[in-house]
Amino acid sequence: MKKILFNLINLLKEKKEFTIAAIILVIVVVVVGSFLSVSKKEKNAESEYTVEDTKDTKSDSNSQSDSSESNSDSSDSDNTDSDSDMKNSGENILKKGEIEGQSLMDYDQFRGVWFSYYDWIALQTDDEEEFRKKAKGVMEQVKSMDLNTIFVHVHSHSDSYYPSAYFPMSKYATGSMGKSLSYDPLEIMIEEAHKRGIHFHAWLNPYRITSDDGKTEDGALSFQGVSWEEVPEDSIVKKWYNSSETSRNVLYHDGNYFLNPSKEKVRQYLCDTVKELVTTYDVDGVHFDDYFYPSIDDSNPDMSFDLTEYEASGSGLSVSEWRRQNVSDTVKMIYQTVKEADEEVTFGISPAGNLDNLRSDSMYFTDIDTWLSEEGYLDYVIPQIYWGFEQKNKDGSLSSSAYENCLNRWSALPRRDGVDMYIGLALYRCGLDISDNNSPSEWVSHSDIILRQVQSLENKENVSGFCLFDYRDLSRQGAKTEVENLYNFISQEETN
Repeated sequence: MKKILFNLINLLKEKKEFTIAAIILVIVVVVVGSFLSVSKKEKNAESEYTVEDTKDTKSDSNSQSDSSESNSDSSDSDNTDSDSDMKNSGENILKKGEIEGQSLMDYDQFRGVWFSYYDWIALQTDDEEEFRKKAKGVMEQVKSMDLNTIFVHVHSHSDSYYPSAYFPMSKYATGSMGKSLSYDPLEIMIEEAHKRGIHFHAWLNPYRITSDDGKTEDGALSFQGVSWEEVPEDSIVKKWYNSSETSRNVLYHDGNYFLNPSKEKVRQYLCDTVKELVTTYDVDGVHFDDYFYPSIDDSNPDMSFDLTEYEASGSGLSVSEWRRQNVSDTVKMIYQTVKEADEEVTFGISPAGNLDNLRSDSMYFTDIDTWLSEEGYLDYVIPQIYWGFEQKNKDGSLSSSAYENCLNRWSALPRRDGVDMYIGLALYRCGLDISDNNSPSEWVSHSDIILRQVQSLENKENVSGFCLFDYRDLSRQGAKTEVENLYNFISQEETN
């Protein structure tokens, strides 16, 4: 091509047709440039990562789950090198509102699952590629169940599951509190979710700092809680606690430490962490659960929590209403922070399922009625209705907590336009001898409880879907039949 161009120009110069030569030169340069550009694009396209078709993901022969890692580990040979470039390129990752052309609220049915802090334990590794492989396994497992949303812990104990300017890295993500990683686990989790058309909600416990050791309901997984001693000395909670001016921002109560909901500085700090999260990561939602106030007894100085702040406030409210106001102020500030950072990101809460407990004067202090009925608090609510159909009182009568009783109460609550309701379901109880005043337990004698609960939602026009607790139970042997029943139902609904 260069030789042809050179000869053409010399020929025209000999005829002194410089003007024509100039014109032809421009044309040829344009043509050659276009040719080279197209060739380069075609070459790059051969190695460029292609977003997986969300409808075909579960049948991809290159993706497998390893049951020894609770299906959190996946062998995947497709485009591994390209995957590592995604963070820098920012291309071809499905963004908010781009999942199969839908936004979150466009789904015919919302189908979610919680991924708790103890689920992170199986993902722990110092190797980025190994972590990505495990993250793929998580999202493949979720997608294989035709679920469309995952709620992943990102702040569970005033810690962080990503490099944060506010909280130390979580022990559940790294193996020890404050340990740094050479990669960003949250960013990888979000990428792998979005590649598969799964919405990603960042799940936070706003006030919890420490917790006792625990184990899953089936007893198969035991895990250590977070102790005060392992909280880094340079963390904000330790600095607050060790300063006479701010020590009351952190309260020791009934064996554990909590951020103080009554403190304006604490509320602002929580808002700052949420702003960091929404502005840094492509999350589809921010999510709080039911960890607000712990159980309180104001008649016992050791159990009175923030009574000192109430007495000093001069508030005309009762102490219970004052505490509810503290929580509502936090919720409203978080909602505003989320919307100012990105108005497309949703904010929701999954409160405890027993409405009587929510309205109690000794625990939670959540003003659910205001949150649902007034502007500026929530986009959605997911009550945790974790009881079966046959939950009974000790006298054998049907409990007010029984599933349908709870569901009817929640669905009847006044709710402003724009607030959606989904129902939290207890997959973690399936197949286990849960105390429900039945002999044997309903969760042992039936293997279709979750299926029937999901089916019941079809008769509730103002309930738009469900969320399962917890991720690990999708592959738990004791819940196998329940999971299969649910999957078959969802698949049939999708086909229809």
